[in-house]
Amino acid sequence: SVPAVIYGGKEEPLRISILEKDIAKASEIPGFATQILNISISGKDQNVIVKEIQRHPATQRVLHADLMRVDPDTKISISVPVRFINEDSCVGVKMHGGVVSHLINDIDITCLASNLPEYLEVDVEALDIGDSIFLSALNLPEGVEIPSLALGEDRDQAVVSVTEAKVLEIEPEVVEPEEGEEGEEGEVSSDDAEAETDSQDSGDSEEKSE
Repeated sequence: SVPAVIYGGKEEPLRISILEKDIAKASEIPGFATQILNISISGKDQNVIVKEIQRHPATQRVLHADLMRVDPDTKISISVPVRFINEDSCVGVKMHGGVVSHLINDIDITCLASNLPEYLEVDVEALDIGDSIFLSALNLPEGVEIPSLALGEDRDQAVVSVTEAKVLEIEPEVVEPEEGEEGEEGEVSSDDAEAETDSQDSGDSEEKSE
């Protein structure tokens, strides 16, 4: 079993253990980290969200979980993933051969537990080369806020942008032979020539021996 701590709300922190197979199965569900989970403790149900999961670095087995109690009216701060849609039909990619660059993959939000989105959706279809979508321009679900934006305009960041596809042109370096090298190269080529004549001779002698 996996040790876990449930904290938050009006009750004291509670140390529990969860069957490893249960938490492993739950953690495979997409959006597991941004969903309200129901845990039954001695017959009493509690709603929690996952605040942190510690995994073994090599095997990725869950070693410990921090769970926070929530009720629908709890305001929570959590990081949710960004899901980019319509990349295939993006104007800058389709018409002008651009590339979509994902600049932010997770965004810290605050919301009521009852409004917790599994992810934030960003539609890139209308973007052309040179266009970006900033945090301040995201269509956030009702009741969801990005707290960093309240700290000033300088906190606004591009989430996704469309840029020109970079073509790396590498020009071969032309190295001028230094004096003295030419003679050496000449010797090497003459050795090769001798080697070739040797092999021909040996081929001839083999044919004769047949």
